[in-house]
Amino acid sequence: MTRRVILHIGRHKTGTTGLQLFLESRRSDLTKAGFCYPLSGRNQSPGQSREDQSAHHGLARSLIGPRDIVRQRLQALRPAFLDEVRDAHTVILSSEGFQNVEHLDLLAEFLDGFEIETICYLREYLSYVASAYAQEIKGSGMATDFIFFEQNFGFYLPQFIAPWEHIARRSEWRLYDRARLVDGNVAADFVTIAGLPLDPSWVEVDSNMSISGNLLGFKFILNMLGLHANALGAPMNALAMEYPRFRGPFHMDLATQKRLRVNNSCNRTLRDMFGEISEFDFEAGNRVFDPTCLEQDMKTILREFAQFEAVANHPLIAALERGQMVAGEMPR
Repeated sequence: MTRRVILHIGRHKTGTTGLQLFLESRRSDLTKAGFCYPLSGRNQSPGQSREDQSAHHGLARSLIGPRDIVRQRLQALRPAFLDEVRDAHTVILSSEGFQNVEHLDLLAEFLDGFEIETICYLREYLSYVASAYAQEIKGSGMATDFIFFEQNFGFYLPQFIAPWEHIARRSEWRLYDRARLVDGNVAADFVTIAGLPLDPSWVEVDSNMSISGNLLGFKFILNMLGLHANALGAPMNALAMEYPRFRGPFHMDLATQKRLRVNNSCNRTLRDMFGEISEFDFEAGNRVFDPTCLEQDMKTILREFAQFEAVANHPLIAALERGQMVAGEMPR
């Protein structure tokens, strides 16, 4: 019997976290049907979030570094992996971290004995890079503006696709457009494309939401002040869930949108693959440092951050909370 492994390789900001949580929640159903969503290659340590524990980020990280070190890591992991999947006819591995790995030939070596299939979701260029920027501001201490971030994004789609098609028996490239996805969501689409015996009628809400508007501006300020901490993710998620103006796309003028789209070949490649693609108009997005609601938004935001003393006690943040700063002004 030919055994297969399905590699879900991202890309990030295409509903990956929600899909991974869904697959983890249905592990027992998959196992009963001869599939396996293994624990091997996942970091199950108590310090990891539930989202990180649900994905094979550990395996993806093992593929980054010098070849000899990567080979040693994979050789150390392989016995436990093979033991865990021994009764499965199909193994599912999921991590958006796979999009950045090196040494795909060593991954193929690690998966020797399996037919490799890849599934990847691709997003319209500007929507992708804007969402990636918001995620970097949210999830790290990065404090660069969007234009600089885009200039250094370095995404060339054909160069990404070719190595995966070289190692895979079958590659499925899907456009991340809810109008084209099965039932309008990634989980249902993935279940259908992968042929999984699951009902995706209930899918957990993706907790890895992009932030926008004045919440994005607030986190940008925290990053500039060196106040980033992983613990800040929970209050940002809560705010984004509750207030539409704190989530979704951020505002960008039409001229900038056109220039950024024209200067990158990604959308041309996507049109070659999928036909016409939708391009979101970011003029409808939430403004960052919007002066019409900045003072009220700061009060709303800072109520969620009151428990973080380093944030609440910083003079600049305290000035924002008192309403002593609006866009373009310094504290009095």
